[in-house]
Amino acid sequence: MRRLDLTAEPRWLDLSHGVRLRVAPLTTALMVASRSDPAVEGLSETASDEERALVFAKAIARRAVTDWEGVGDADGNPVPITPGGIDALLEVWPIFEAFQ
Repeated sequence: MRRLDLTAEPRWLDLSHGVRLRVAPLTTALMVASRSDPAVEGLSETASDEERALVFAKAIARRAVTDWEGVGDADGNPVPITPGGIDALLEVWPIFEAFQ
């Protein structure tokens, strides 16, 4: 049985290493918008499944992440959420795996 939870409120997603992301619900609209992301559309036909997964996860995260905790610069200072910051965070393998 599929339980429908139509709550439109963001929720906290605990990843690893003290990182938490507040994410919007994964709706059809969010998925469609992510599929239309320029990075996704610009993928080569020869891109590997792994490359496609990373590019698509970043596209989703750039749209879904509304807040984060446990993300900082080289000195440990909290940093604001930016598209580039989200992309950099997902380059960390355990974070990518937990997010995916």
